[in-house]
Amino acid sequence: MKQRGQVVTDRILDTAERLFYTQGYSNTGINQIIEEADIAKASLYKHFETKTDLLIAYIRRTHELWFSRLESSVNKVKDPKQKLLALFDHHTERQKFRQFGGCPFIKANDEAGTSDPEVLAEIQSAKVHSKEFIKTLVENSGHKNILSDEELAETIYVMLEGAIVTASVFKKPDEIQSAKKIIEKLI
Repeated sequence: MKQRGQVVTDRILDTAERLFYTQGYSNTGINQIIEEADIAKASLYKHFETKTDLLIAYIRRTHELWFSRLESSVNKVKDPKQKLLALFDHHTERQKFRQFGGCPFIKANDEAGTSDPEVLAEIQSAKVHSKEFIKTLVENSGHKNILSDEELAETIYVMLEGAIVTASVFKKPDEIQSAKKIIEKLI
């Protein structure tokens, strides 16, 4: 059973996650979060001293949940090469789930990462973790060695990131699946 403080923290973060993702960090006010989380103002400030602290906690939690889902999805696949392709299928499903709203980290970066070094550091940490995960999958894949492990990992990362952005613009998964087909030829 969760402690009362954790229940309140989760309610605040759940509300912030929904609002920051759908309407943006800058367009979301503290009063709206308090009202929609159904908490007292003092409760919010007890858990998060500033709106930036709340954003950083949102980024951290989003990263933890995102990576857990990604790892679980990839680990369902046994073949090492297919694990690389599962990355694209996972991101396709996540974009469908999020109605092609794009990457939450890129969205936060666009609004706060350019002006706040602490926010930027959290976003960069999430992206570095993604790159390292891809690199590990590449190293274990037994790919064709057309590219080095580093080159293939970077290619997959850049194609995946670009495909997610493009999918969010055109509101369909075609580009993610096109990137997957290209990578399939390289592995």
